[in-house]
Amino acid sequence: APTAPTAAAAAAASGVSSYLRLARERPSAIADRKLMIRCYLEDVKRLQDAVKPPPAHVAATSQQGETRFVRLVTWNINILMGADGWTEASAHDVAAVLKALNADVVALQESPGPGLAKVWGSGCYAEPLRRLQSLEMLLREMGYSLLRSPATNGTLLATRLPTVYTEEGPVLDPEPVESVNGGQLWSEVRAARYAELEVPGTSGATLAVYATHLHHKDIERRREEDVAGVRRREAEVLFEHFRSRLGERTAAPAAAPEGTSPGAPSAGTSSVAAALVLADWNQPRSCDYEEEDWHVVVTGLAHPAVAQPGDDGVADFMVNSGFRSTFDFPDAARNFGDGRDAPAFTHWTGTTIDFAYLHKVQNNAAAQVEVEGVYVQYTGLSDHLPVVTDLRVGSAGGRK
Repeated sequence: APTAPTAAAAAAASGVSSYLRLARERPSAIADRKLMIRCYLEDVKRLQDAVKPPPAHVAATSQQGETRFVRLVTWNINILMGADGWTEASAHDVAAVLKALNADVVALQESPGPGLAKVWGSGCYAEPLRRLQSLEMLLREMGYSLLRSPATNGTLLATRLPTVYTEEGPVLDPEPVESVNGGQLWSEVRAARYAELEVPGTSGATLAVYATHLHHKDIERRREEDVAGVRRREAEVLFEHFRSRLGERTAAPAAAPEGTSPGAPSAGTSSVAAALVLADWNQPRSCDYEEEDWHVVVTGLAHPAVAQPGDDGVADFMVNSGFRSTFDFPDAARNFGDGRDAPAFTHWTGTTIDFAYLHKVQNNAAAQVEVEGVYVQYTGLSDHLPVVTDLRVGSAGGRK
C-alpha cells in the first residue's frame, strides 16, 4: 500500500487531496479522521508554497470611478479551535489572514456569541469564545461592521460596505434539528444573516448577501426515525426569502425569459444588482471530482460513523433557482492549479464544501456584475480554507 508521503507526492502532481489519492489505493483509509486531518494539514503546508495567493485587493470604498471591484470571503473558522477541533487558533493569526485578503465582505461560519457555552453545556468552549471576542475587536479595528446570524452556532457577517438593510435571519429550521453525532443526540438551529450592501460609486447598486451555514447532518432524528432532506429544506428557505425580498411571491414561470434561469425573481424596483450566498454548504459536488475520487467521497459519506447521503440535492436546487457557484464562471481568474475549475479541497475531508453562489438579478440597470476571480487561501488555522470571490460591479471592463 502507498505511504502518505507517496500519496502527497502524487497529489502534488495532480492537484488533488492526498487523502483522496491515498484512499483510492487503500480503501481501509476511508473515513479515518486522524489520517484525513493529517493529510489536510500536509496538503495545506505544501500548497502554501506551491500556489500563488489571491492577488492584492484595494477596498471598494477606496477605489475611484463607476466600476468597483468587490471582494467577498467565506471561511468557517471552527470556533478558533484549529483544524482538529482542539488546537488553539490565535485571533491575531486569523485576523492577519483576513487583513492580507483585505475583503470588503467576510462571512465567518462557526463564530458564535458568548451564549454558546451555556447552550452546549461544555466548559471547553469558554476559552475559544474569549478568542472570538478578541477577533471581533480586531475586525472592528480593521474597519468592519459586524452582524451575526441567530443560529445556535452563529455566522458572523463583517462588512466594510455601507449596510442599506439587514435582517437577523432568515432562520432556516422551523424547530431545532436533532441529529446523531458520535452516539450523542445534538439539537441546534441553523440560520442566515441577510444584508443589502451598497457598492460605492455605482449609483446606489447593492449586493444582497446571505452569510450562513447549512446543517452538517442532512439526516435528522424524528421520534426515533431518521429522515433525510435537512439541507434541501434549508436551501428552500433561503430562496423563498430571496423571492419575497425582491417582491416576487408568485410561482416561478414555466418558461423563463431568454438568457435567464427558471425560478429567478425579477428585480422590481429594487436596487439589488446581485445576490450571493456565502456558506459552508456541508456537501461536495460530484462535478468537481474524478470518478475514482468521487467513489472515495461517497463511500466515506456512507460510512456508519458518518451515515450521510452522497448528494443532498442542494447544488441542483440552487442552479434550478437561478444561482450559480462562482467557481463555475469560466472567465474568472483562479489559483486552483492543474487546470482545475474548483479547488482541490476546502475542508479537512479532502473535499470542497465551501461555496459562494451568485444570482444576477434580472432587469436591473443599476450595475453589471461579473465574477472577476475565485481563489482559495491556504492556511492551517481551521478545518476549512477561506474561499475568495472577486466581483466587478459597474460598467464593463477588466481589472486595471
